[in-house]
Amino acid sequence: MIVMGGFNAERVKMSNADAAADRGLAVRFENHTEDRLIGRRDMLIGLWAGAQLGLPEGSRTIYALQVMAAGLMDPRPNDVVDKIMHDFSTRGIPITRGQILVQLSKIHRRVAAQCVMTG
Repeated sequence: MIVMGGFNAERVKMSNADAAADRGLAVRFENHTEDRLIGRRDMLIGLWAGAQLGLPEGSRTIYALQVMAAGLMDPRPNDVVDKIMHDFSTRGIPITRGQILVQLSKIHRRVAAQCVMTG
């Protein structure tokens, strides 16, 4: 143990390491929470889009999982919106990117509020 001028350098060194570990854990927790929020948002927009596409209820969940998978690599909604636009276009259903983004924004706010309430 190294004691210099009444203070324990080893203890300070450990407390700095503990603080860094705590910060790292907080960042990982924040990222995990954000990932869950985005996954839930993408699932719900997929369910919404599936209903708009006229998919049977059982197929909506599968479609929502496909939408969610489209968004796994990037937290920004671009891939999700592109997939939904493509699927609407393929079925001849007119929709704009803006309309999808409005719905996505509504769902994101609702999911974020749920996360805040549940901690």
